Amino acid sequence: MPDTSHIHVRSLEIGDFNFVRELASRQRNFTIPPVYVLWLIVRIKGAACFVAENNDQGQAGYLLAVPIEGPEESLFVWQLAALPGGEQEKTTLTLLVALREFAKDRHIRAIAFSMEPRSAAYRLISRYSNKLASSSPRLTSVLPPIVAAAESEYRVDLG
Repeated sequence: MPDTSHIHVRSLEIGDFNFVRELASRQRNFTIPPVYVLWLIVRIKGAACFVAENNDQGQAGYLLAVPIEGPEESLFVWQLAALPGGEQEKTTLTLLVALREFAKDRHIRAIAFSMEPRSAAYRLISRYSNKLASSSPRLTSVLPPIVAAAESEYRVDLG
């Protein structure tokens, strides 16, 4: 695992909303979250909303996840993004580790997410899921075309 000690994760705050919206606007197929929606998910009990900060450069990425219904306690990762450049993979990994710790502390059994199956992001998550969780991503459903024509939903069991 790469050295990520210079990247720290904290809870999303109102002052981060512009950063999240700006970074989301640069991501292919991302919705730019309205400020009200960001505020609302920060207030949802059990939501996992984080910002990663690099010691030298400040805000470097974010993760937005919310609890979902299912046969067990689960979180759905709505958005995960990091600034492009040499630290992008490290920032993403640091956010995923923070999500895992959040989930373990709350006895959450699984994390769900949707993405394009052959994307770079999927390959990254697949590569680290065995180190961070007890399973590789497992396909749970193909999203309806009206929601996202090229995406499928996946699940990672945390054990």
